[in-house]
Amino acid sequence: MKRSWPRLFAVFAANLLWLRSASAQNVSSETLRSVAAIVTDDDQGGRRPAGTGFFVDVPSKAFAGNSFVYFVTARHNLLDSQGRARRQLWVRLEDSNTRVIQDDPLVQEPRWILDPKDPSADVAAIPFSPSKTRFSTIPISWFLNQSSSTTIAVDSQIGSDAYYLTMTSSDGVNPRFVPVARFGKVSVAEPTQSQVPGAGKTYLCFIDGTSGSELSGAPVFLRTPEQFVFWGMMEAKAADSSNNPLGGLVGVVPASYIAETVLAMAQRQESIRRKTTVSN
Repeated sequence: MKRSWPRLFAVFAANLLWLRSASAQNVSSETLRSVAAIVTDDDQGGRRPAGTGFFVDVPSKAFAGNSFVYFVTARHNLLDSQGRARRQLWVRLEDSNTRVIQDDPLVQEPRWILDPKDPSADVAAIPFSPSKTRFSTIPISWFLNQSSSTTIAVDSQIGSDAYYLTMTSSDGVNPRFVPVARFGKVSVAEPTQSQVPGAGKTYLCFIDGTSGSELSGAPVFLRTPEQFVFWGMMEAKAADSSNNPLGGLVGVVPASYIAETVLAMAQRQESIRRKTTVSN
């Protein structure tokens, strides 16, 4: 049969456009800049990936129009293979003016805040709002069960569409940041106790997807008919356990752990600011 190349090209272009639009509909553009790569020094004098982190903001209750901004990641990203605090960690961001990639230093693990209710949870956060860099935040109102408008039954999440985000840099003379979204389906919707190498026992949900150490700490979102919801944080190390009965799936730290941590910090910071304001 004779092929009409212009027609085939038009069909291909139409299909490509559909794929792009479908991808855009499945990922919230507001979340693309909420992630940042965490890197650590290597033995060759360079830097290598250590994980992913993301920014969360909690509005102030006492000071209208103000928010507290936090950087969140998996605690094990801050530790070496022996469980000791890494000597130096950096968060890799993009300069808002020059678009040049830069590494901002992060404090060592003992100065990060852990989950106040469950210190064994593989979560760590710090107040961090880097200046002159391009980043966005995930509002606390996006967290599952933190917004009154979010009513998702746990049972209905199984099989739901999920995506998780990380950030990479393009090659070339002038490398640029490229947000990367990966997709999966919710496989275990109710938190289940799991053994995480280097982090101990913790409660995780699970999705099907691709695992990798650089993905630990990546934010995970659910797409509902009405909105996008922050569901939790990637726990890539959960897939490292040979005794894991959920092998082949990727762990997700539930959003409630992150919410507990950042809300406790916001409450403490708010109290300090109130005292400071009164004394002045």
